[in-house]
Amino acid sequence: MPSALPSSHHNGLNISSLIRPMEETHESGVNRNLDWRLDNLRAMRNMISDHADDFQAALRSDLGHVPEQADVIEFSTIRSEIEFMISKLGNWMRPEKVPSPGFLAPSFSEVRRMPLTSPGVLVLGPSNYPLSLTIVPAVGSLAGGNPAIIKPSELCPATSGLLARVVPEYFKRGALQVVEGGVKETSELLKQKWGLIFFTGSERVGKIVARAAAETLTPTVLELGGKVPVFIAQDCPDMRVVSDRLAWGKTLNCGQSCISPDYVVCHEEHVEHLCDELVKSLDRMFGKDPQKSAFSRIVSVSHAKRHLKLIKEVEKSGAKIICGGSEACDVEDKYIAPTIVLDPPQSCRLMTEEIFGPILPIVTVKSTQSAINEINKKPGIPLSLCVFTSSLDLFEHIISTCPAAGVHHNDCVVSYSSKHLPFGGLGTSGYGRYHGRYTFETFTHAMPVVGRPCHRLSEFGGLRYAPYKGSKLTILAMRLPYIPVIHTRKCLGLIFASLLVMYIPALQPVKMFTMIFLLNMLGYFSKLIKSGISF
Repeated sequence: MPSALPSSHHNGLNISSLIRPMEETHESGVNRNLDWRLDNLRAMRNMISDHADDFQAALRSDLGHVPEQADVIEFSTIRSEIEFMISKLGNWMRPEKVPSPGFLAPSFSEVRRMPLTSPGVLVLGPSNYPLSLTIVPAVGSLAGGNPAIIKPSELCPATSGLLARVVPEYFKRGALQVVEGGVKETSELLKQKWGLIFFTGSERVGKIVARAAAETLTPTVLELGGKVPVFIAQDCPDMRVVSDRLAWGKTLNCGQSCISPDYVVCHEEHVEHLCDELVKSLDRMFGKDPQKSAFSRIVSVSHAKRHLKLIKEVEKSGAKIICGGSEACDVEDKYIAPTIVLDPPQSCRLMTEEIFGPILPIVTVKSTQSAINEINKKPGIPLSLCVFTSSLDLFEHIISTCPAAGVHHNDCVVSYSSKHLPFGGLGTSGYGRYHGRYTFETFTHAMPVVGRPCHRLSEFGGLRYAPYKGSKLTILAMRLPYIPVIHTRKCLGLIFASLLVMYIPALQPVKMFTMIFLLNMLGYFSKLIKSGISF
């Protein structure tokens, strides 16, 4: 098997040794084949399966995940994406026949999904889900026929090191490679032109990536985040269910999810009940001492210190701490206690920065309009908006007045789990989308293909050429309807009917359209015969 590529060098990365195998894959054309893509997807599946215990240990080291949690939030996502790709890829790769303009008859139009430009894709992985949010984009890249380099987060050294060790056991360097490192290595990679850069992380770093990509005109997908608002309306459903769902969404992965609820805007009628139920939900999930439970950890001590400062700031302001608080935290253990804060000052960092941790501010409002104002005064566009209400009309009103990349009605976070829904940001929460078919579309180029017979019969008397005599006929030809995609078995009857039209005097007004159809069918059958296709 190929030896592992050195993650970095004292004098910087050897970019040419990284890029050349990827270029050779493109030059050979093997990556356009279904077999190459399926082989690599199966290799990815085998890698994750064979080293499941190793990856679980790495995730436990980096983020404190117990095996059951790692299976739910990391492995299941990867497995389902791979299996979905394998089952659908053959159909997705087939050219899509589309209608052709009438004035181009006979004409044949289709859209082909092609690999992106050489050398391939650069995936910059995040620290919150260091395995799935690095591997799933790589799965999409391989499914699209693109060699890829993944750069795992340096904040998760166990996961990053394991990927660097096992990837060369399953993949040729012309398919998938791993580069470890930090800012220096990432900066060097960003100087290279890629077919696509896929970045998951903060808005601040996303801007750096976008600026670097602009220098080489490399397209990018930015999966960012923002302050995800939750609105609990006056007519909200069962408060215990609401609290369970919010507590789960806020503490999942210790709150380190870009789609996690960031703050709650609650109608004053339910604030006290909500606080009581949230405390009960947390007790049911993690007990009286969450630090001794399966509760995850913040990714690094420095990030934990930031969260501790956020809590201490609101404590100093006099805001009411419903549960948790700074005294319950253990920074050296990277443990931040689940903390609920009631009505913190609007100027505090808790209300101006994306929290990205298990701290939940609750803001009291007196009306729906006050809630809308509270949500809309926050800068940027959130990745998600969660609305808890029994009224469909109110739900539609909220989502039509509060911009967001995605919405949840009476739940949070769960949209990420669907392979039939696009996942991606809007504005400040990022751009681009993936999951399922949307992943395949993101990692491929939609190439338009138009074919026409080269014969005088298909020239419409040269109407499209200068000096543009008979402009009325030209305008009329341009207004002809599109020719639909007609399958071979269904078109014989239409041809027969069209021939009758040509010889019935009463139907002369539609004769021109009939001629267009017949010309198209003539070219269609000629193409089939020349291709040796029976019908």
